[in-house]
Amino acid sequence: MRAEVGRAAKLIAGSSGIVVISHERPDGDAVGSMLGLTRTLQMVGKKVWPVLPGGLPRKWQFLPGADQVRPELPAGGQLFITVDAADLQRLGTLDLPHVDINIDHHPSNTQFGKINLVDPEAAATATFLYRLLPKLELPIELDVATNLLVGLITDTLGFRTSSVRPESLRIAAELIELGADISGLYRKALFGRSYEAVRYWAHGLSRIDMREDVVWAVLKVSDREAARYPGSDDADLIDVLTTIEGPRVAILFVEQPDEQVKISWRALPGIDVSGLAASFGGGGHAPAAGAMIEGEIQAVVDRVLKSTFAAIVKVN
Repeated sequence: MRAEVGRAAKLIAGSSGIVVISHERPDGDAVGSMLGLTRTLQMVGKKVWPVLPGGLPRKWQFLPGADQVRPELPAGGQLFITVDAADLQRLGTLDLPHVDINIDHHPSNTQFGKINLVDPEAAATATFLYRLLPKLELPIELDVATNLLVGLITDTLGFRTSSVRPESLRIAAELIELGADISGLYRKALFGRSYEAVRYWAHGLSRIDMREDVVWAVLKVSDREAARYPGSDDADLIDVLTTIEGPRVAILFVEQPDEQVKISWRALPGIDVSGLAASFGGGGHAPAAGAMIEGEIQAVVDRVLKSTFAAIVKVN
């Protein structure tokens, strides 16, 4: 990867207008990595536009640089960098002319950039970026550290996933030494919930079901309307399902307005749900993966449960 990093450093040094993009329905790693990279590029005098298809969810508006995020591509972009996106489909309707640098940590990454900096062993794209920035001759200060620590905290669910390694904790310690407020970020990124989000949860939890090694719940479009929840995501309800003792796999089905269903899988060690996600056109990691499936909600639930139970039988 050393040669690729050198090429990326030269591209960045020779560019003035840089667009940093992450995926639709962004999580903390997507937003934190995008804003962290945006800030460090600005520190060396670059003009940078952070872009998220669909814009920035309200949940992440507390992060440094959040007010700069835009939902569309700017006119003056010369260099296009994606972060935390496993494939071009994750960029939604953005019509990118090309991707110069692809920075990610997903094993399912399709290597769609002219330069691909992908580390599947990294616990989060944010931790990979932390090690990468000095090699790109880019500085790390408080705002960068804050954004990267949010990426690490959220993608490891507060250091609870099997992807956490000793280096993950070392990086967290170094980010804290740079001034990042871990207790405040923990509360805002992992535990902070709006009243509407909790009402939204209530609808999903009313449909919770469990059979053998699988627990699942369903969120419908009508639930968002009833709760007045502004997003089209799951408000992190999947993380609640993972706290239930007994099942080895948790699944959340989130109905979308366009006759599609967003699926999130979480699994205990020993079960790889990334293969399940890939079979439905999605991707992710062994313990956490997702997909978007077209179809009526109950039909999708039935298909996904059938495949999930079959996958568990094979493991057993």
